[in-house]
Amino acid sequence: MIRTARLFAVGLATLAMAPPAPADEPPPVPVNRAEVKQTLERSKHSQPRLPLPPLTDEEKAAAAKAPQGQRSGLGGGIVNNGRMQRYYIDAALRGNPTRPAPTKPGEQPRYGTDPAQPLDNNFRVMFFWLTSRLNNCYYCLGHQEVKLQAGGVPEDRIAALDGDWSEFNPAERAAFAFVRKLGRAPQDVGAADIDALRKHYNDRQVLDIVFSTAGFNMINRWTLGLNIPQEDHRVFLTPTADRYRKLISAVAPIDPAAVGSSALCRARANDRGPLESRGEVEAKFAASRNRTPRLPLVDEAQARALLPADAKDGTVPQYVRLLAHFPEAGKSRVASLYAARDKGQLDRTLRARISWVAARQDRAWYALGHAQKRLRELGQADDAIFALDGPEEDLKPADRAVVHLAKTLTTDPALVTDADVAAVRAHFSDRETAEVVYFITLAAFFDRLTEPAALPLES
Repeated sequence: MIRTARLFAVGLATLAMAPPAPADEPPPVPVNRAEVKQTLERSKHSQPRLPLPPLTDEEKAAAAKAPQGQRSGLGGGIVNNGRMQRYYIDAALRGNPTRPAPTKPGEQPRYGTDPAQPLDNNFRVMFFWLTSRLNNCYYCLGHQEVKLQAGGVPEDRIAALDGDWSEFNPAERAAFAFVRKLGRAPQDVGAADIDALRKHYNDRQVLDIVFSTAGFNMINRWTLGLNIPQEDHRVFLTPTADRYRKLISAVAPIDPAAVGSSALCRARANDRGPLESRGEVEAKFAASRNRTPRLPLVDEAQARALLPADAKDGTVPQYVRLLAHFPEAGKSRVASLYAARDKGQLDRTLRARISWVAARQDRAWYALGHAQKRLRELGQADDAIFALDGPEEDLKPADRAVVHLAKTLTTDPALVTDADVAAVRAHFSDRETAEVVYFITLAAFFDRLTEPAALPLES
């Protein structure tokens, strides 16, 4: 039963400092535009699930040079997400793709983008806004608000993203619908969805939509999973037009029937149905080896340039040939995917199990085939691999905590709780816990990139 009414008051005086959800309760979902802004303001006081790292000397110096009122955040080069990434992940896993691409003075950072990506940056940021709203990621939603405002997008147009797509043209609405489906139900994305985009976009533009949305789902799961607090200099409490103030979101994971008079509610669970049997999975593997990609692939010789130096002589995987359409951003993603196999502190078998669990939940057959290959190379028999599909209670406590977090963060990121991450920390160091979260997020990207493109599984 939703407990919003007794957990949160709706008066303006109490909204700004509403009490945090208990450790076993996920953060509430704001129902309308007015409450989004209040929630973003409160997110400045979010309690991170791993300790924020101390400021480095370089960060302190950058902050000191920033204008008054911008002593943290983009102006001073201090962003809480970036700090967490650098401290917990970058030292052990190079090639992280979430750094802003270089920009001209005064230009907004373009996260994970590439000059070869054809779509307008404001349009792409709208995808990020929608994805963040869909996943109830306060941190990323706040950042996209700021970027859209800086890009000259009017308040009413941002508000319309949440509840009234009639304000947008057919091509924009088609892209938004795809972004929503790929974020919430990647297992249902098929050829018809790609064909629907092709009515308005060429193949490179379609790939930009897929690639960008996959990356945004990855970043959401990192910042949301760790409950990273918003930088306190950002301004969210701006006026909202009356027509949008109480309009119930058509994007957020809410149950309209359960909203009632409250401006906050518990996230709706995402039911993807029971997992397929082992026989059905093996049939999916066989079918995926013979399918034709829905999007064109770059020539293997050209794509080889994206491989890390120690992998140049190997076979070029299909996903590298897809990413090679965007050489700069694609190379960074490839570096992260290769590093995730071998670098870092977390046990290699455990990280491969995370990939398996995530791909099973997303029904990402290409990704699942890669996870099976890695597990076999690490000495895991198929019986042990498929046992990961069984009840969590059958697993050892440490594996159980990781698998539970992987399932929840994959399918229902809005339902992840403090207790879910604390259960992992009970068995792993903070850096290892950060890697658990990171590998889950990387799987969210890989699943959403490879399966919509129907990449054929390598033999």
